[in-house]
Amino acid sequence: MTAFSPKNFKQLLGLFFFLPLLLAAQEDIHLDNTTALVEIGAKTQFSEDVTGELTIEEIASDVYEPQFQAYTQDAINFAGTASAYWLKFDITKEIPGDFYLNVGSAYIDAVGLYEFDSNDNLISTRLTGDDLPFNSREINVGSYLFKLDYDQGATHTFYLRVKSNQPLFFPLRVGTLDKFMTFNHNLDFLQGIYFGFMLLIFLYNLFLYFSTRERIYLYYIAYVFSITWFMASIFGYFFEYFWPETPFLNQIVVVSSGLTMITATLFTQKFLNTKYASPKMHLGSMIFLVLGVIVCILVILGYRISGLKLAQGGLLFMAIYFMILGIRFKIKGYRPATFYLFAWGALIVGIVFAILESVNVVPVMSYLNAMQIGSALEVLLLSFALGDRINLYKRQKEEAQAIALYESQEREKMIQEQNIILERMVKERTAEVAAKNEKLIDLNREKDMLVNVVAHDLRTPLSHIRMLIQLIDMTSLELTEDQVSYLTEIDNSADRLSQLISRILDIHALETNQIKLKNQLLDASSVVQEVTKSFRLAAENKDIRILTTAQSGNHIIEVDKNYLIQVIENLLSNAIKFSERDKSIHIEVNTREDRTYISIKDQGPGISEADQKKLFGRFQKLSAQPTDGEMSIGLGLSIAKKYVESMDGSIHCESKLGIGTEFIVSFESRGEAYKV
Repeated sequence: MTAFSPKNFKQLLGLFFFLPLLLAAQEDIHLDNTTALVEIGAKTQFSEDVTGELTIEEIASDVYEPQFQAYTQDAINFAGTASAYWLKFDITKEIPGDFYLNVGSAYIDAVGLYEFDSNDNLISTRLTGDDLPFNSREINVGSYLFKLDYDQGATHTFYLRVKSNQPLFFPLRVGTLDKFMTFNHNLDFLQGIYFGFMLLIFLYNLFLYFSTRERIYLYYIAYVFSITWFMASIFGYFFEYFWPETPFLNQIVVVSSGLTMITATLFTQKFLNTKYASPKMHLGSMIFLVLGVIVCILVILGYRISGLKLAQGGLLFMAIYFMILGIRFKIKGYRPATFYLFAWGALIVGIVFAILESVNVVPVMSYLNAMQIGSALEVLLLSFALGDRINLYKRQKEEAQAIALYESQEREKMIQEQNIILERMVKERTAEVAAKNEKLIDLNREKDMLVNVVAHDLRTPLSHIRMLIQLIDMTSLELTEDQVSYLTEIDNSADRLSQLISRILDIHALETNQIKLKNQLLDASSVVQEVTKSFRLAAENKDIRILTTAQSGNHIIEVDKNYLIQVIENLLSNAIKFSERDKSIHIEVNTREDRTYISIKDQGPGISEADQKKLFGRFQKLSAQPTDGEMSIGLGLSIAKKYVESMDGSIHCESKLGIGTEFIVSFESRGEAYKV
């Protein structure tokens, strides 16, 4: 008898360790039933590919064979993982028929089925999944169906590779096509009830939003949409009917979980009015807004598993937090909080079961998942809560209206009593106002007469004074230097007084609407030349150069010539007054885009932004002062603006401190002009 050596012990231990795997590998799947779908998860072996880069040749090699382990559950569930998983199983076709293999999830990124015949030859490779267009599937249904097409009595070996950046769990079944279609028909029927219900809630509350314009309904329909988007994507309906050729959109489905957190938080804050009723709890709820944004960012950046896990945990804690909020408001006596509490309780149960499904603690449901049931109950109860809130506000409104009506009746009595007193007082006051108004009219009339008389009476002696001064100059009397200076000053003072009287009369004419325009067609450049000539002497006295340019073409405008001359005279006079010696004044006339522009630009001190705001006001004294002691009474620009606007023109100023000022007057062009 041979002695039992350590080497024999190692061989026996190895046989004992791998015996369950060898036994599991020997259990075949037999296609011998056409009346039902058969769950085959527990008859498979699996291996984890952490790198996700193993090929079918490596997986099917003898070297890799020992790494397969027996799977013990009917439904496949690998929870949330970034790894790829390989499933291996043998199927023997005992009876004839169209049998199919079903990977019962629509939410798997990559699915690959590799088929080997009885001689271990690879005879078929079929690739599909959410990362490929919808038409990559053999049968256009939400989940994945693969035809098992080989001879009766043959045994084929299959390797199924699955990879997803979402929780990876699904039933694995075999059966005939008609049984799968029956199953899908029942699935679509129940899913249709769910999505139809969600659509009804969505449209109903959308109608309420358009009717009431209350933002809370907008938050609620956004919340319902985000849940519906997530559920429809899990079952492949959005992919199948909305973007079958754009699988990229499947990668951002988990964004809907982040949006669910955001919209649920906004709805709760509005529904419970937490900002004012519970500021601290309101501040705490802002955490879930931040978490929702982080989930969206993670998913968009490609970290879908991390985003989904954060969304699952965040939704659970958010539901618990909102339940606590609901309890607090219920204790405070807020009646709609009752429905709110039950709603979040239903969702919490659904979330818990969904998480337990994804981490392989409870079995996967066939037709509906727990999250759908919980969310449907939640949106229903929240709709009741909104309705109860409306009824509460309606009752409060009716009570407030009743109180307001009583107060209104009391006020009406008081008002009637006060009206009698007020009517008497108004009559008395009206009589007083009418008498004072009559006095004001008489005073205004006397003021107008006084202005005209004073202006006329002052102009006559002023004219005589200036004439006598001119006669004295003409007699060639031998006057001393002081006498000449005195006469010059008298003449200048008389001239300034005459200008002041003219300005006062001009303002009076503007205020009393006595301006009578005599518009005629004029060449703007000719008027500018005419005015410029009259200012040559004044400019030369300060060594100032007046440069005029007129672009080629006609510059015809329809204006009152006298008023236009006064406007240009005022602007040119100001330019000379505020310019230092040995400077230049540029006057330009041009026509473009059907308007003729007259620009007068100096090199003076410029006008500050503060002064520009009051530039065209009456009697406005600006910070800049005339450079040679000239007189400035602050009326010229206000009169110029009135004249320009009365002739349907416009005037504006462009100025920079230390550089100069440009006044631009424009009128509609009445003749042909060359484009600039």
